[in-house]
Amino acid sequence: MTEKRIDLHTHTTASDGIVTPSGLIDFALENHIDVLAITDHDTVDGIPGAMDRAAGRNIVLIPGIEFSVQWDRGTFHIVGLYIDHENEPLRSRVNWLAERRSSRARRIVEDLDGHDVHISFDEVLDEARGGVVGKPHIARVLVRHGYSENTKDVFSHFLEKGKPGYVPKEKVTYEEAIALIKGAGGVPILAHPGSLEFRDYIDFENMLRNLMKAGLEGIEVYSEMHSAGDVSAFHDIATRNNLLISGGSDFHGDKEEKIGYYAPENPIPFGIYEALVRHRMP
Repeated sequence: MTEKRIDLHTHTTASDGIVTPSGLIDFALENHIDVLAITDHDTVDGIPGAMDRAAGRNIVLIPGIEFSVQWDRGTFHIVGLYIDHENEPLRSRVNWLAERRSSRARRIVEDLDGHDVHISFDEVLDEARGGVVGKPHIARVLVRHGYSENTKDVFSHFLEKGKPGYVPKEKVTYEEAIALIKGAGGVPILAHPGSLEFRDYIDFENMLRNLMKAGLEGIEVYSEMHSAGDVSAFHDIATRNNLLISGGSDFHGDKEEKIGYYAPENPIPFGIYEALVRHRMP
């Protein structure tokens, strides 16, 4: 019997992935994924198309989102699973964020131009293919024009703080992100906590208590950003604090990720889905 596969953190062209929502359903099925969450950055626009494609096929699709969160160190994201993508307060807020992202992208292109790095904003929009415009789209255009060898190299020279093309992003607070997710019937999960740049695991657990007070329900333990030591430590912390354990490849399609895996040879344990289902039972 084939082992079941799960991935609770993926992206499509609705944000900064390179595979369309319907295409990601096809790709997931080709790779024997049984349960898939689509968690695009600050948008739910990809969910309807994915739901249509998944209907009647042998896959469980979990509607999701990934919010970028204001924080003073590292990178802070919160994933929402099982959201109602038609929830009005949620849609209103993500539409507002999308508008801010578009104006930010224009300002990034203008700043690059002021540093003799010349690309077209229209080409950036074409790269986004109607999705929410973000730095990865600009990075791909920069690579296409020969300003960097690959998208990873782009961020060594551009778009980051102190470098050409840096413009701060509009973000929500963690309290608002959690409230929006829960208000839409979803389960808020701290994404790839290793990106938070905490001093040590004690510092992280102290930080976690405030998130739990705001309603956080889980931690993404299984992430391609985490070492084996991180996975073990975050698993213990989640268990000790009675938090759900989640996991995802953070699949975008152009970063050598392997859907259903958090490391090249390590599949995301399917048992986390069973625990999530039990958690949502009345």
